[in-house]
Amino acid sequence: MSKELDNVTQIDDQNVRKYGGEQREPKEPFKFQIGESPTFLVQEPDADTVMDIEEARTTRRVLKLFLGDQFDDLADFIGPEHPDTLIDLARDMSKHFGLFDAEQAVNRADRRGRDRRRVGRRR
Repeated sequence: MSKELDNVTQIDDQNVRKYGGEQREPKEPFKFQIGESPTFLVQEPDADTVMDIEEARTTRRVLKLFLGDQFDDLADFIGPEHPDTLIDLARDMSKHFGLFDAEQAVNRADRRGRDRRRVGRRR
């Protein structure tokens, strides 16, 4: 009986799609500058990081996930910039690496910014 089970588990089912396990060529790093900053180099995120990016609720969190240890250096340069700069940066990194849900996090941050500006005008 155990011999039959071994044979069954070894059958290669052509109807089963298999993912992962292969070596893929990583995408080119995303390189950018903010004003006169040094060049930042962002490597393609792994699947765990991509899932975290998709769940991120703020642009700051998206950038932290993409940049890792470089985020603190970036913060010094991006802090005084117009808010669209950080939104554009997060959006462009997402597009560069072929992520789609990260764009939603950026859009939420953009929408919150518009809402804050509207509230500020009402006062």
